[in-house]
Amino acid sequence: MANTEKLGDLKDTGVAGNAKHNAHSDKLGDTNGEKGKLARFYSENERVFNGIGIGILIVAILAVVYFKVLAPKWNGQAAEAAQPAIASAVQNGTLSTDTATLKAALDGNKDMEGFLSVIESYDHPGLKTARAAKFSLKYYAALCYMNMGQNDDALDLLLQMKKRDDYLWYESQMLIGDLYDDKGEVDNAKKYYEKAIKGETDFVAPIALWKMGMLCEREGNWSAAYDNYNTIKENYYERYQGMGVAKYYERAKIKAGK
Repeated sequence: MANTEKLGDLKDTGVAGNAKHNAHSDKLGDTNGEKGKLARFYSENERVFNGIGIGILIVAILAVVYFKVLAPKWNGQAAEAAQPAIASAVQNGTLSTDTATLKAALDGNKDMEGFLSVIESYDHPGLKTARAAKFSLKYYAALCYMNMGQNDDALDLLLQMKKRDDYLWYESQMLIGDLYDDKGEVDNAKKYYEKAIKGETDFVAPIALWKMGMLCEREGNWSAAYDNYNTIKENYYERYQGMGVAKYYERAKIKAGK
């Protein structure tokens, strides 16, 4: 009797199992129905989907061609075209102060193409080509304008420069700070000095910190000036010594009561 009850239990379990199986089958049937709908939808719109796939593939191929082939080629061509102007404007690592030389480097002459012309030549419609070369050439052109006393033109060029992983960008931010300081726009000067400092480059950051410190001194904010000089001392000690920052540091320390 006990066995019969147990068998009965098993039968009941089997029935329950069949019910679960049937329910599962119903669910599968629903899923297959959905899949069928998707299959019909894809079949009806196959040409559209294929067109999208081909379009994505074409874009990917064009991107590879552009970044791996054309961009390096254009960068090389732009750099080569500007080389005579660079050689003319920069001698022994120093930018010329002769106005005629700087103007020729900017605008070009019968013997060479100028920075501005090269930049324009490689700014193809719809494409940002020769980015690396144009980045450097805008920097050189801005320096020429600064040495010619055309600070507004220099500022316009420097503000056009997009951020790159290049110390020139941080140096450009520092130069923008200088130009705004010359214009008496102290808040803007601080903003761009801060950008130069954030680059944490061994060459630019200490100079930007020193300039920020000097600006704070002019405002009578000796505590902030001390902080900037102290950052040079703590983070860029070789530059601290080489730049002679110690005298500024000691003066700010005394004035700030540190």
